[in-house]
Amino acid sequence: MLFKLALILIVFFSMVSVINAEDYNADQVIQLAKELRLSKHPSWVKLMHYERNVGSLPSLVSAIHDDSFFNSKDGAFDAYAELEATIRAFHTPISDGAVDSHAQCKFPARLLWLKKSLGKATDNLPMVYCPKYTKWVLNGSIKSISVVYASGFLGNPASYYGHILLKLNSRGSNGATRLFDPSVNYGAIIPSNEDPITYITKGVFGGYDGGFSQTDYYFHNRNYSELELRDIWEYEINLEKKDVDFIAAHAWEVLDKRYTYYFFRKNCAYRLAELIEIVDGVSILPSNRLFTLPRTLLQNIYDSRIHDKPLIRSVDVRPSRQSRFYKKFNLLTRSERSELRKVVDNGKGIFFEVNNTLSTDSQVKVTDTALDYYQFAKSAEIMTKDEADNLHHKALVRRFQLPSNNGTAVKSSLNPPHIGRKSSYVQVGVTYNESFGSGYSIRIRPAYYDVLDAASGQVKNSALTMGEVGLFAQSGKVRISHFDFLKIESVNASSTNLLGDTADAWKIKFSTQQQDLSCVDCLITRLEGDYGYALNLNNSVLVSAYFGGGVQDNRKGSGRAFIRTSAFAHIKFTSSFNMLLGVQLPKQLDGSNGQKNRYVLEARQRLGINSDIRFSYEENKSRQYGVNVGYYF
Repeated sequence: MLFKLALILIVFFSMVSVINAEDYNADQVIQLAKELRLSKHPSWVKLMHYERNVGSLPSLVSAIHDDSFFNSKDGAFDAYAELEATIRAFHTPISDGAVDSHAQCKFPARLLWLKKSLGKATDNLPMVYCPKYTKWVLNGSIKSISVVYASGFLGNPASYYGHILLKLNSRGSNGATRLFDPSVNYGAIIPSNEDPITYITKGVFGGYDGGFSQTDYYFHNRNYSELELRDIWEYEINLEKKDVDFIAAHAWEVLDKRYTYYFFRKNCAYRLAELIEIVDGVSILPSNRLFTLPRTLLQNIYDSRIHDKPLIRSVDVRPSRQSRFYKKFNLLTRSERSELRKVVDNGKGIFFEVNNTLSTDSQVKVTDTALDYYQFAKSAEIMTKDEADNLHHKALVRRFQLPSNNGTAVKSSLNPPHIGRKSSYVQVGVTYNESFGSGYSIRIRPAYYDVLDAASGQVKNSALTMGEVGLFAQSGKVRISHFDFLKIESVNASSTNLLGDTADAWKIKFSTQQQDLSCVDCLITRLEGDYGYALNLNNSVLVSAYFGGGVQDNRKGSGRAFIRTSAFAHIKFTSSFNMLLGVQLPKQLDGSNGQKNRYVLEARQRLGINSDIRFSYEENKSRQYGVNVGYYF
């Protein structure tokens, strides 16, 4: 009996010794992490947002310049010091009343990664309950994440290229309830009343801090889709639950932390890609070192795979109020459109009435379209809020008196922004000029699109170009024909001719260019702008007319200021062939004889998704003809 008892005690104390051998303290965990070289692991570098510090020491510096993001005073540039300080902070006993400030609550993604990397060595960490973080991850109910893209908005320089953010999808959310899911948004932190010149300059050259913020998704949906009339796409990412939790945890870590914001490169698309690339095996950041475009990021995400599966699980669209209204209007017959115009015109008296002699189906279609019109009219400030709400209510009452449309809901025909060509463009070809003969032309456009190649997710019939350069080569010499610092053409054509469906169009351009086509060594710098009216004659033809002017260098009697009238037509013959016609009639204000009438014709034939051929004719003191082949990259 004594022998058996002794044997039991020996086995018991042997088990205790084994357990104690696995109880790592902070120093032992740090030593193991050092042996495993975890401070140099790519995941640790990503978690700390270390970036190459080109040309000076230290070689890596965190993009985040916020002391609260680091546990070591040298953590911003010393990866090992930060790893050691983080492990010690994770072992720190819990303080009463300050549990949310514990390192495990502040840095849950680092905790998840260290547990995965060190295994049982982390079993001795104190168990910490984090109320704020638990609420943030919806008590563990986040099922997936989505990348959300809002189409470009030419009314705000910060939104020219569209905007991108992250949405956390909770279990059980669908339909309207998705609007209450949390979202993570990255943007510049801009003082109120900042003037446009300062705003653009600081945005380009890193004069602002940027950071992530959190708000419910419905705020962005209302701001983008309802107020700014921008279409929204949601791309659900195809990740395992553990990877979703890891991204959500890291998003919590970087909330309200300060970065340096750069409009072209390290912007919303760049920082959001970093969040998703925290997951091993995901590589989606565009390779272009000069700029990061949201649309290019979407193309990369859509084309990527993880564990031999597509990275995208599903794509969903939320059309803007304007898109929903236009879609329904375009499905009306001629008589139904005429009736809708009568209803809208009579609405000035704040009443709603549809002609009862129309068929019931037509009454339903007219009333449904009117409902969307009044919501659109309120968002576009065509009517006051009270007027629009009053008429919307009356239309809604009338709609309830009509039969259901039996589920024949109008589906969106919008093409998702990941479809189509790349965003950068290079063009080469042959040019003949009557004044100095034949030569070769080269055109390089880093971004983004012109009237003839505006694609999915971009503003139709408009143009947005930054940094485009045109070259002309002849007899071994290469000359600049133009350099466009910025060119914007915003066309909001009247699609319905209804009250307030404005047809505003405007252009602005800042460039260095040849004074005219009769010389190759007369570069001038010019700032010009136009405002006018655009109209869709039908689904294939858009016309516009403008009045404008500009200021420029006074080179060879060109004059310093001018006014002008102009007119353009954009004609779409097929889905792959379209043409632009234009005329500009300038008048110098200072009595000089610097500018002559300008006539333009350019036709584009798409050859493939990322290639085209263009034929051009231009007259401005001299005539010039060109044939050019282009490639998008």
